[in-house]
Amino acid sequence: MQPKDFFAHTRGANPRDWERLESHAECVAATCAGFAEAFGAKDLGEWAGRWHDIGKLSPEFQQMLRDSAAGRSKQRVDHSTAGARHALNVLGREHPIAAQSLVYVIAGHHAGLADAGTANSEDSSCLSHRLTQNPAGMAAALRAAEAWPKPASCAIPSWLDRASIREPFRFSMLTRMLFSCLIDADRLEAAAFDAGCSAAELAQTTVAMADLRACLDAALQRCAPSGVASTVQRVRAELLTACRSAAALPPGFFSLTAPTGSGKTLSSMAFALSHAETHGLRRVVYALPYTSIIEQNAAIFRRVFAPVGDDVVLEHHSAVAERGTSTQEHDADPQRRKRVAATENWDAPLIVTTNVRLLESLFASDANRCRRLHRLVRSVIILDECQSLPAELLRPTLLALQELVERYGCTIVFCTATMPAITRREGFDIGLPPESVREIVPDPAGMSRALRRVRVTKAPTLTNDELVDRLAAVPQALLIVNTRPHAAALLALAQSRGIDALHLSASMCVAHRRERIEEVRRWLKAGSPCRLICTQVVEAGVDLDFPLVLRAMAGLDSIIQAAGRCNREGHLSTGEVIVFDTEVKPPSSIRDALGVASQVLASDDHDPTPDPLDLDTMTRYFQLLCWSRGGPTPQWDGPIGSDGRRELGGITGLLSHTPEGPRGLAPEFRTADRLYRLIDNDNPSVVVPFGDEGDRLIAEAIDNREWSISDLRRLWRRASAYTVGIFPDAYNKCFVQNPGATVEDPRANSSA
Repeated sequence: MQPKDFFAHTRGANPRDWERLESHAECVAATCAGFAEAFGAKDLGEWAGRWHDIGKLSPEFQQMLRDSAAGRSKQRVDHSTAGARHALNVLGREHPIAAQSLVYVIAGHHAGLADAGTANSEDSSCLSHRLTQNPAGMAAALRAAEAWPKPASCAIPSWLDRASIREPFRFSMLTRMLFSCLIDADRLEAAAFDAGCSAAELAQTTVAMADLRACLDAALQRCAPSGVASTVQRVRAELLTACRSAAALPPGFFSLTAPTGSGKTLSSMAFALSHAETHGLRRVVYALPYTSIIEQNAAIFRRVFAPVGDDVVLEHHSAVAERGTSTQEHDADPQRRKRVAATENWDAPLIVTTNVRLLESLFASDANRCRRLHRLVRSVIILDECQSLPAELLRPTLLALQELVERYGCTIVFCTATMPAITRREGFDIGLPPESVREIVPDPAGMSRALRRVRVTKAPTLTNDELVDRLAAVPQALLIVNTRPHAAALLALAQSRGIDALHLSASMCVAHRRERIEEVRRWLKAGSPCRLICTQVVEAGVDLDFPLVLRAMAGLDSIIQAAGRCNREGHLSTGEVIVFDTEVKPPSSIRDALGVASQVLASDDHDPTPDPLDLDTMTRYFQLLCWSRGGPTPQWDGPIGSDGRRELGGITGLLSHTPEGPRGLAPEFRTADRLYRLIDNDNPSVVVPFGDEGDRLIAEAIDNREWSISDLRRLWRRASAYTVGIFPDAYNKCFVQNPGATVEDPRANSSA
């Protein structure tokens, strides 16, 4: 058979409408090469695209296509391994590093990046095992591939040559980035064929950074005070000026250390857009720890950038869902196709997302999460509320961020009121070089003092009755505790005593929390009585302004974030924050931070009254919490696997096998992915009937029992804002031990 006789995809029963394999390979090669050119790997991208579907040259795969088009049952055929074997055969001798990277990329373009493993491994999915197998059709596909184009050149990036084998983490990052290019190119071309359009038609409209910057400047000008500026307004203007001035500096690492309420959101965006315009960077990625803050900030950005288009801001997190219920509707609406593609591959000028989606993409092995990774190249990445980065994952996180800056042309901004330990010093050798992180604010300590709007005092242990008494004594107050059961118990006690109170916690679905936050804002703005009992879900950027905040003892960064919800706009001379101990046992996840905070805030001869809002106090807190984790057994490289890979030393070791090791450049991608989790949450989720949409989703799921996989995925995306994670023991009690149980409607109690 000639190359023109092979097909890649079917559409209908008539082969005249099918996509030829040769055409598909050419298109994917061109698109993939274009993506990879951004980081100097154009040749690698081209050959990944040309060879990724070589396995489709087998008679077995072509028969599978015919069976599928005719509606007959089909046998799955492995078409990925043949391309990997072909790359190894053609490039292995002259370009060993390029060959190794392409082997991972091509073999994983459906199943995901694999572990290296060994040829005799019991794990049949590992790369070594797959390369030694000879599935049906492999030999025929490889023979047919001899007529496939051979590379005239296969240049790898200049910073990853034969000598760079000493830096295997860099190799793993390049491989994942190249994998991202192939996945995106392959899926765009396949989607374009299915929709009967070109891949270019699925691309978002490009908006110049200069236009976005001008739009933001106009919005900031409208917000500028017309009369005498207050202290808060003056500090915000100073921060904006500092951000605009720093934008001219060369790309790299920046820190933005500014107190809560200083206007970091728009000022950091002003830096990002001016910096991107000046240095020719392609997009801005704004990452935050919590969904509630993302929705708030995304709404601000959409209002600001509305004059230049509706698709400028791409909001990507678990609570965002594409409307629509059917594959036919998806295929018929070209604008919706573009939106779906942009959500999956981040093809937009401004991305607003979570730390989880951003950072876990840097260590992902599956195709879905890796697909968007190459869009980070030459971007400005703002890590807002960066104090939330988990200390136990600092080493791999900082290594990956350093690669993005040094090899992929990114600028990264660490943005927070409480800067964590990220720079290298004695006892913390994994940090970034101190000289590489440039502070945008000329005098962070002075700005913090100028914007001091609260007084923090430490109270003794307070019982639930005493806490409710304090709420009852004032019309507006925020009470934050460390666990959901404690918040629920306080709410029940307040209501039993006839005290009006509202509740906010992760036990509420995202749609419910969104509605509750807006309700609280309305009451506060109107000056109405408003007592809110909640967990830490309200901290880190949610714009609420209470005169009194009561905070259960926790990590010092949490205390400062809680203080940011007090007298936020400076309407009072001084707001009051009371930190108290409680009889309720804190969750294990915060015990280390709570213990260190208690130690730092304890009076001694050196400082009889430590100030929790002082930057020196915060520095000492992070020093004790993070830097001291070095020790004989570092605790900042993630969990160490107990499945025979302990000697590799955590996530970094899994991705950094050295040439002296048993397998040379042989990253364990899948295992590293499993261990790198910002949120260790395998709890089951349930969909709750909140609001009309929640009712509609549940009814739709019940009424339609025969779903396609794509329809199920779309339904789940739509339902994500109406899901609640529950602990396994609660799930078992509700649904395993009592199969007929139902979840109580959260609207049954308006305050719950």
